[in-house]
Amino acid sequence: MNDSDSGRRKTLRKIGVVLLILVVIVIFAKAVEVTKVNLQEPLKPRRQENLVGLIRDLARPDFLSYENETRSTVMSIRMPCPEEIKGSQVSIEGRVATLSPNCASTTQDLLTLTGEGFANNVDGAVLWYPVSSQTRRTVADFRTDDEGGFKVTFTMPDIREDEQPQRLEVVEVIDRQFIGPSDTTKETVDKILETILMALMASTLGTLLAVPISFLGARNMMANVGSPLAALMSGIIAFAFGFMISLPLADLLVGLSEFADDQPLIGLLALLMSCGLIWLVLRLGPQLFGEEEPSLDLRIIYWLKITIVVVLAIFALAVLAQLGIVAGSWLAENLGFFSFVGNFINVMFGLLRVFLPALVAFIFALMVASYASRYGQEAVLRLADGPARVLTAILTTIGTTILIYSIGYFVNWICLFGLCHQISPQTVNILGVELLVALIFPSLIIGVIAGLLSLRTKPKKLFPVGMVTYSITRTTLNGMRAIEPVLIGFVLVVWVGIGPFAGVIALMISSIADLGKLFSEQVENIEEGPVEAVTATGASKLQIINYAVVPQIVPQYLAFIFYRWDINVRLSTIIGFVGGGGIGLILFRSTNLTQYRQAAVMVIAIAIVVTLLDAVSSYIRKRII
Repeated sequence: MNDSDSGRRKTLRKIGVVLLILVVIVIFAKAVEVTKVNLQEPLKPRRQENLVGLIRDLARPDFLSYENETRSTVMSIRMPCPEEIKGSQVSIEGRVATLSPNCASTTQDLLTLTGEGFANNVDGAVLWYPVSSQTRRTVADFRTDDEGGFKVTFTMPDIREDEQPQRLEVVEVIDRQFIGPSDTTKETVDKILETILMALMASTLGTLLAVPISFLGARNMMANVGSPLAALMSGIIAFAFGFMISLPLADLLVGLSEFADDQPLIGLLALLMSCGLIWLVLRLGPQLFGEEEPSLDLRIIYWLKITIVVVLAIFALAVLAQLGIVAGSWLAENLGFFSFVGNFINVMFGLLRVFLPALVAFIFALMVASYASRYGQEAVLRLADGPARVLTAILTTIGTTILIYSIGYFVNWICLFGLCHQISPQTVNILGVELLVALIFPSLIIGVIAGLLSLRTKPKKLFPVGMVTYSITRTTLNGMRAIEPVLIGFVLVVWVGIGPFAGVIALMISSIADLGKLFSEQVENIEEGPVEAVTATGASKLQIINYAVVPQIVPQYLAFIFYRWDINVRLSTIIGFVGGGGIGLILFRSTNLTQYRQAAVMVIAIAIVVTLLDAVSSYIRKRII
């Protein structure tokens, strides 16, 4: 019985293996059909000749520039062939060129060109001037022998039918003198430098943004982060109102600094006065952050001083940005070869000027949200269960209404599902009837429902805020990685125009997505012993990260940063194909124009740069890690 069962199992196992093999064969057979594999196409003479011509062009990259002394012999060719096919012969100054036949009807017709009496051991080419075209095309290359003869067989790359004979030109290079690097080499060096700097900027900016994101996307960092519902909603409410209040004020302060653009001396004086006032306010009165618990009066004075200092600091930064823009423009015009330094200063301070209001508003909103969340949590923990439920329900109603309203505003702004066609674009008018009906009323209804549902939960229960943040961060990073950098580059070219700026932003977004995931996984794989030891000392979350997490992840972070720079150099080549700047743009142009000798220079340059960057990054990693 046992032998019978064992034999049956072996038989079934063999049948399973055979069926598996058959399934694999069927899958690959379908794959061959879908991919349209055709082994006859590569064997066609025209395909093979085109391949040979491409390989020969790539094997002779256009590195150097020569001054050539040439001599031409002109003859004709007919398209299509007449009824009576003949050859033709041209004799000029002792040079005899014979073309047989002297016509072509298809791109598969073979033509043979022989020559006698040409210069000895020189290179030459057969050029075709298509009818109704302003360009010429090389159809064959040759090299003469010791007696000045040659023989070459070729096909026409295209058929341009015309009643009149078309021009063929046999060009021989009599003398060649080296005059320096070719224009292709010069352009390639310029663009490969642009490509390296594009990748460097994208890697740097991507790293700066990916590092904080990586901690939000690490499960072990966010797993124990919790907060009562009332504290969470307090933070949402405070963030929204803090941003709405601080953004117009920051815009106003930045707008007041525009006088420095036309009057830089007055702007410099205003900057110095602002810094002096900040120093004076900090020195006068009671010192901030004293050791003793301040009274109510002192707290009012503290907050007044902080407000004055912050306002003056924002105004000083805005003036500094305006002065930096003016100084950068002047340096760009007067530094000559080093004008790029002035342009760099102009761009950096321009970015500060553009993003300063939003950055100030965001930081202020985060601070207000942090305080509101902390005080909301303390209030709920101090109250009895009944009042705490009521407070939680009120805050949940308001917070949910604000959150749903913000989501609805964003959905309408991007016209998701075509909703912007049903809602008036005048969504800025808060008192508008359509806005009240379309956004506020539904948001308020959902907020009330959420508030009522919050009554069923324990007000002091900790909600997994950290895991929600982790899930949102990981989902966002996965979505960003799913979009190819080429597609991002195409969208950015439409937005900011053709050039390296679009490429830098596209590579930066791709770097954030990839590095954010890699960094967060390194944070998740750290040893928990140091974290537990630092936590046992009563350290805060930031202190735990600084003393227990950062020392463990720095080597891996450095390795990933250098590797990402290497990847960005190669990616910038592809992004250049859609107009993202760098060497990819001119490589795309050369391949489209079938200038394969020029394209070979760029391919070699890319290979050299990638190899050098890999060697340099390996050396740096060995020295640092």
